[in-house]
Amino acid sequence: MQVDDLSAATRHSEAAFASLRHFSLPPTPQNYAVWYEFHAERNAELRRLISIALSNRRVVDSYMMAELYDLFFADTPERQAAREAGATLREAAGRIREAGDDAARYGDTLNEVAGAIPGDGKGLAALVTRLSAETMALSARSKRLGDELQASGARITELESKLAAAQRASQTDALTTLPNRRAFDSMIVEHAGQAMNSGNDLSLLMIDIDHFKRVNDTWGHAVGDAVIRLVATTLAQHGPNHGRPARYGGEEFAMLLPSTPIGDAVGHAEKLRGALAGRRISLRGKNESIGNVTVSIGAARYEPGEPVAAWIDRADAALYRAKQQGRNRVVTLEAAEAG
Repeated sequence: MQVDDLSAATRHSEAAFASLRHFSLPPTPQNYAVWYEFHAERNAELRRLISIALSNRRVVDSYMMAELYDLFFADTPERQAAREAGATLREAAGRIREAGDDAARYGDTLNEVAGAIPGDGKGLAALVTRLSAETMALSARSKRLGDELQASGARITELESKLAAAQRASQTDALTTLPNRRAFDSMIVEHAGQAMNSGNDLSLLMIDIDHFKRVNDTWGHAVGDAVIRLVATTLAQHGPNHGRPARYGGEEFAMLLPSTPIGDAVGHAEKLRGALAGRRISLRGKNESIGNVTVSIGAARYEPGEPVAAWIDRADAALYRAKQQGRNRVVTLEAAEAG
């Protein structure tokens, strides 16, 4: 390693440890790798995401670090597929270069033969034989190249499909098939930016299943999972067409409502709450009822320029008030009230 490289690596390392101390993060290899790359300025997308998170005052914690490490460093199926696609493309490019070299050599041969044809026709048979051999060789190489490129094309199509599937899987909650927390974090930043640019309303619902621990403790985790799937299905079926539901974590869900004033958002929330509260749930195969499932919902309107983390906190605070006021209800919290 050059002296300058060593000096730069030392600076990046010191800055990484300083960031770990600043955010009270444990000095794990994963956390260190994220901050080292951030300070080394080698990964523009990583720097962009961290900068957005800091500007939105998102809490920098181990969860965020794990998310970034998984996105940029972990050897996920998504990254493996991308590597395979890159290797296949490099192979195809190499074969195309070989074809170009073959064509150039063939052109040189034609020029050489044209210049070597004797005026009296002597030796013409030998030149024709040589030209014929070069033509056959080029034809064979071209056919082989065509076959190899066709195989590469099929492989690239397969890898594209794998990559798309891996990307979907990385942003999908396995239990409910809704977008997961990782997908939600991307969606909310994107929609907040659009709302700020357009001036359109944007509302957020934070939804939590009431007394969920009691369900797990009484009926078991299999029933608890079934209840979570039921709520997810209700959000997908009874929510507005423009709604963007996601599983936020555990028994909590979120729904973004683009171009939706807070009054309309509350109306949608009441419809969801009523759809769940009106259902009686029984154990499958048994004549035993576990009652109904209710949810508490907090609603908040995005204020242009407001840090996204503050907006989520406000919707969470509204959700907490709904719990305090007896559950199975919708509560809104405006920015002025939160302040």
